[in-house]
Amino acid sequence: MTAAGSPRRVWITGLGLITAAGIGLPAFRAGLRAGRSPVQRIDRFDPATFRSQVAAQVNDFEPLDHMAPKTARQLDRFSQFGLASGQMAMADAGFVPGQGGAATAERTGIFLGSALGGIAYAEEQHERYLARGIRSVSPTLALAVFGGAAPANLGIALGVHGPILSTANSCASSTVAIGEALGAIRAGEIDAAIAGGAEVPLSPLAFGAFDIIRALSSRNDDPAAAARPFDRDRDGFVMGEGAALLVLEAADVAEARGALPYAELLGYGATSDAYHMVQPRPDGSQAARAATLALKDGRVGPDEIEYVNAHASSTPLGDLAEARAIALALGDRAARTPVSGTKALYGHPLGASGGIEAAICALAIRDGWVPASVGLREPDPEIDALLPGLLREARSGTYQRVLSTSFGFGGLNAALVLGAV
Repeated sequence: MTAAGSPRRVWITGLGLITAAGIGLPAFRAGLRAGRSPVQRIDRFDPATFRSQVAAQVNDFEPLDHMAPKTARQLDRFSQFGLASGQMAMADAGFVPGQGGAATAERTGIFLGSALGGIAYAEEQHERYLARGIRSVSPTLALAVFGGAAPANLGIALGVHGPILSTANSCASSTVAIGEALGAIRAGEIDAAIAGGAEVPLSPLAFGAFDIIRALSSRNDDPAAAARPFDRDRDGFVMGEGAALLVLEAADVAEARGALPYAELLGYGATSDAYHMVQPRPDGSQAARAATLALKDGRVGPDEIEYVNAHASSTPLGDLAEARAIALALGDRAARTPVSGTKALYGHPLGASGGIEAAICALAIRDGWVPASVGLREPDPEIDALLPGLLREARSGTYQRVLSTSFGFGGLNAALVLGAV
């Protein structure tokens, strides 16, 4: 808290992105503006035995563009994504701990969310073990599979000595990580954080686990149209991989060093459905409460929200429950608020999704532009009645207060409110 009793303000000053829409901020911006889905038939492994055979792969990530050869050899893809996106975010912010008035290494934390961590690497090493025995397994396996591996490797690379927290709240993981970082900065525990998520789930067993519960789209004949947020013909989500880390700084510290913010992180809320491991609570009440808590935390009224970036994973039950949640949280304002689900542009990278979508919201505020719900052809009539502001085309405008929602398996709900500085 500040001396006046109001919450310490927190700015978003840097964005680092690895997505199927683009790697790095310029490419990511261009990918959003292009409005084309990068979803394709999977070529990382043979998907022929699966009901779903499409995904949003990051095909052009080159580790050596971001790290030394030795580091690249030592890290699996999960930690590579975390390290690269963190470094890009810091470069974008002009943030080096302890230099130029920036927060010191002791006052800088790392908060990174991931649903599955290094599971794909573990699967690869298990196959080696079955084929050739334990001596064929990489000695780095034990250091790579846990969710804290990516933030720990980033912390080592940056020489950061503040708290490192890994969150594993399914598809809300990175939103929770950002929210926890917000709380730590407000509480005065730290002055800055690198926060967001990373996910690399495109391996046969990890992918297949979602396929056998029929959570994934089976629109294999038209991959670019497989992700259909809020659409009446949606049939499941499209798995993706990616990472998004944001530099968060206490506003007084950032302002003193001359940082230019994208947006202010105003509020955070989280709840649990306590209903079902896969199905969301149908009435959306607890998802709505997460958004309401974020609004209250940010001292923002529902009538002030000018854009919602929805979780909108394209599942039949999830999208409808979310529409009900947004309508409950915003009340009368829901009928006049632009809403878009943007996962057709980068797939659904599980725990990294909320970080990517927080970055989209920050860019919406800075750039005055919001993307469409690419893939939305015919809105579900019930959803359309609840959210008549569903965006079927991108829109320019002024967005002073925006809401981002994230919902995951287990009924884990989280929301962020961002605002203009």
